[in-house]
Amino acid sequence: MTVLLEGKTLAAQIKEPLKERAYNIYKKIGRKASLIGFGWKGDEAGFYYLTKEVEAARKIGIDADIVLLDEATKEKQFFTLLDAIFSRSTIDALLIARPLPPQLNKLDIAASINPAQDIDGMGLVSMGRLFMCKTWKEIENLQTFIPCCPKAVMRLLDYHKIDLQGKKVTVIGRSNTVGSPLAKMLTAKNATVTLCHTKTKDLKEITLNSDIVISAAGKIKLITKEFVKKCTILIDVATVVNDQGKCVGDMDYDNLHDFCPISPVPGGVGPVTLACLLENIIISAERKIK
Repeated sequence: MTVLLEGKTLAAQIKEPLKERAYNIYKKIGRKASLIGFGWKGDEAGFYYLTKEVEAARKIGIDADIVLLDEATKEKQFFTLLDAIFSRSTIDALLIARPLPPQLNKLDIAASINPAQDIDGMGLVSMGRLFMCKTWKEIENLQTFIPCCPKAVMRLLDYHKIDLQGKKVTVIGRSNTVGSPLAKMLTAKNATVTLCHTKTKDLKEITLNSDIVISAAGKIKLITKEFVKKCTILIDVATVVNDQGKCVGDMDYDNLHDFCPISPVPGGVGPVTLACLLENIIISAERKIK
């Protein structure tokens, strides 16, 4: 029997009040909540998702625009743009699509981000505060934002009533966007986490010994039936386009969905991530009212 850990219903619940909240912001401060996104067309997938995020923001009444970066964008020029945004009280939210053009120093950029506008929790202040937390309660009480994709995974697990305490959880992928902050969040929920990556040896042995496997590697059919025991909970964070032009994840969904509870791609983590992002834009604007 298929147990589908879908995210569309949860995403709809998160998004349902946002349009009214956006309108209330407009009534109180005389302008719409606002988002500026930085994007690089050199990374087609990242830029595609940024355009979709901007479109979704506009649909619920948020002013949203994209600043284009390219290989000719100098660091000094980029920081001038950032400073201009940080100095404008009418800009509530900042989103920097990753990866950035290679000539830009991502650590310097992360260090310069205003945490009040950092809706995807990528700045050093936001990330540092997350990693200083020990418990989930401490994370919930943060006044800075946490990365949206890991947050979406946590909300999806909670929505489907998956208890994490004491569970052996394998996270595949150690990026600062997903894997590393997600491992921190899972640990704060008292899971026992193994963080795997491209240099991990005996991945199959690790996943076979797991209660939950969460993959964000971007490698089609990385996790097949041979890698998991029956009823292991599977969360697929990756989004990859296969040779047939179909959007798929890391997991061999066709052969796993009758064997394990699994989140689909698309329709799993993705919609929840977008909903969390939109919610954070609204929260950022509402904080200025308070």
